[in-house]
Amino acid sequence: MKSKKAIEKIEKVVKDRKTLEESRKKAGAFSRKRGMGFERALTFMLDMRKTSIQTRLNAHYKKTEGGDPISEQAFSKLRMNFDHSPFEKMVRELVESEYGGEYELPTWNGYHVMGIDGSELQLPREDTLRREFGVTGRGGRCPCAGISVLYDVLHGWALDPRLCKADMNERVECEGHIDYLCRKLPHMVKKTIITMDRGYPSLDLLKKLQDSGLKYVARCPSNFVSEINNAPMGDSFAVLKNGLLVRIIKFVLQSGEIETLVSNLSELPEALFPELYALRWGVESAYFCLKRELCVEKFSGKTPNSIRQDFWASMVLLDTVAVFQKEADQAVHDRQAGKSLKHSYQARTSHLIITLRDEFVFTVLSSILGFSGLDFERIISSIAREVSPIRPDRSFPRNFKPAYNANHNLKSHL
Repeated sequence: MKSKKAIEKIEKVVKDRKTLEESRKKAGAFSRKRGMGFERALTFMLDMRKTSIQTRLNAHYKKTEGGDPISEQAFSKLRMNFDHSPFEKMVRELVESEYGGEYELPTWNGYHVMGIDGSELQLPREDTLRREFGVTGRGGRCPCAGISVLYDVLHGWALDPRLCKADMNERVECEGHIDYLCRKLPHMVKKTIITMDRGYPSLDLLKKLQDSGLKYVARCPSNFVSEINNAPMGDSFAVLKNGLLVRIIKFVLQSGEIETLVSNLSELPEALFPELYALRWGVESAYFCLKRELCVEKFSGKTPNSIRQDFWASMVLLDTVAVFQKEADQAVHDRQAGKSLKHSYQARTSHLIITLRDEFVFTVLSSILGFSGLDFERIISSIAREVSPIRPDRSFPRNFKPAYNANHNLKSHL
């Protein structure tokens, strides 16, 4: 979908009376118009800037409300009156619209390629968060939440994000992602490949994938099951203990390590499997964007409710960034058409996010502030000025340790 359409869908959720009724924790909350109203609170929380709450409030009022902004303490009290569901609703409605069949989506050899992977979020060091989400690290003192995402690696969308306990079971969450795809987007099932890293394969999970009608390719650990461990190099088939017929692809990586993939893609040429599995790297890129560029771990509050609100607001932003990225990439392609270039180029995601930090929350209020199609074109044009080369074979170690103290309350200038 186009960026303007995506913003309209977000704005529709914001203004829908049911959104308030379903999310407020007290029956009388937001019944009187004073201070910051419910709609303004939601749009304010979609602000991409990660400065202090008061700095953000000051900027928000200057451009929208006018007058003296409410205090940081008043906002903290206000947000306790509703849960995270408005932001989750935005994500769900954006995804169901984008993947409902109206739009032409990118595919690989006729398949949608989804990656499933987990990660963790460092939380502020509060006892309430330790009790709610769990802990990790030496001595078990660091509050932490788990994340699991069903991610379209070709299109850059998070279809089914989940915020979990620190000790989440990745296979259980994976089963949840499978159920979501089959229940909400059944028309995609037969043309979707699920890619997974070596922490996921189990006899039960592979059978669930097979029974659901989904295709899959998963990297196997070296000590998985004997039928796969003992398979020869190259392309072969085996019947597992649960009666499941699987295809096994073994090949040697540049490092000298033997890579073992298991799949139910019987028709795909053997030579394409390394390329297919390499597409899973898109999930790692998504987590990099979420943590380093959208700064999801710079939470604006220290309660379980505020953590969930901030997480789901960040997921709204992640999918919306994908929308703007697609339009900006097309603008870059059109501008460079006919030129003899060493590389293909795309809009630089970091610049895209920096640009949207000053614009996004106000585009959500576009009908109020008079944003037009020309304003969206101006934003896309600005984003498309900064480009980076596409190098599909590059890879980096996975190391998303935050470069800041995530437990401080947003005092960075980022």
